[in-house]
Amino acid sequence: MKNPNDRFGILEGAFKAAWGAHRSTGTFRSGMYVPTRNEVATLPALDLQRIVIDWMWEGPTELIPTVPQIAEVLALLEIRPDANELTALIAECRSYIKE
Repeated sequence: MKNPNDRFGILEGAFKAAWGAHRSTGTFRSGMYVPTRNEVATLPALDLQRIVIDWMWEGPTELIPTVPQIAEVLALLEIRPDANELTALIAECRSYIKE
């Protein structure tokens, strides 16, 4: 696995820009949290589903995931021992990739 603490290549500057843009409006958007590779590999299915779906569909412009990033998430999900509990999230990732 690549660096387990990496957030799929999203640079710190993108987080700072997103936070700065939303702090000035007093709004904290859903989707501003990007999971680490380790979190995708280990978080409980329900927690992970909320985080990844919020990131994909609600993230601010600076953090919107690319198709290759979600493909990496999908690859990690598919090899988890509990992948059968993640079918909805796996389907959502596949849908995102096809968009």
